[in-house]
Amino acid sequence: MSKRALAAFLWFAAAWFGYEIVWSVTGVPRLGGPVVAFMLGALVTVDPFGWFWPKARNEPATGAATEPSQLPA
Repeated sequence: MSKRALAAFLWFAAAWFGYEIVWSVTGVPRLGGPVVAFMLGALVTVDPFGWFWPKARNEPATGAATEPSQLPA
């Protein structure tokens, strides 16, 4: 299981559990829990803002001659 899938599952479970506590105290609609938990899990999985998973950088390999001063004469 990848780290991303495990993190999404844990966020899903935590959000659903937290919503169940809110439901038992306040009486909000119970069906909202799985919906909110799914949305949060999907946000963690997709990560459109780069909050959870670092973006891959497109940098040249180390030691590659990229600047003209490094090229052989």
